[in-house]
Amino acid sequence: MRRLAFAAALGLVMLGGCAAPGSAPADPLDWDDELDLGAPGERIDEYAAVEYYPACGNEVLTWEGERYFPFTPAHGEDFPAAHAAMPASVVECGALGFARASAMRAAPGRTVVAPGPGDDVGTLVVYDGGFAHWSADSGELATWLTTTELTYAWVC
Repeated sequence: MRRLAFAAALGLVMLGGCAAPGSAPADPLDWDDELDLGAPGERIDEYAAVEYYPACGNEVLTWEGERYFPFTPAHGEDFPAAHAAMPASVVECGALGFARASAMRAAPGRTVVAPGPGDDVGTLVVYDGGFAHWSADSGELATWLTTTELTYAWVC
């Protein structure tokens, strides 16, 4: 019995940060983690003028009593294009936000860069299954969000 428990624990350690689809990872997320939380279901609603600024990639958005946590999907190809009109040059927060967080850890005492015009207000598209996509009115920031509670290994 002890061998079976040890083998199971070893298997979990070997899997590292891998999480089953739809489940939260056990450890705090590193800035470059991609998560397989499943895929969004049907589009439920769209809201304009939603204030949010995902500068670091760990900011929680609270909307209509629901908390949304930013993340980078492991299988982005399975996710809908939230806004067909969004330019291809839009920087997903998984790249921009996490790069800023990493830079700030390397240089203590720095503050988050102030949002540019239209960077802190945008469109929130809510999907079935606890997913949402937020994109800034500036067209410069966008991120996928989940209602699955996530813990981040960085602070900015």
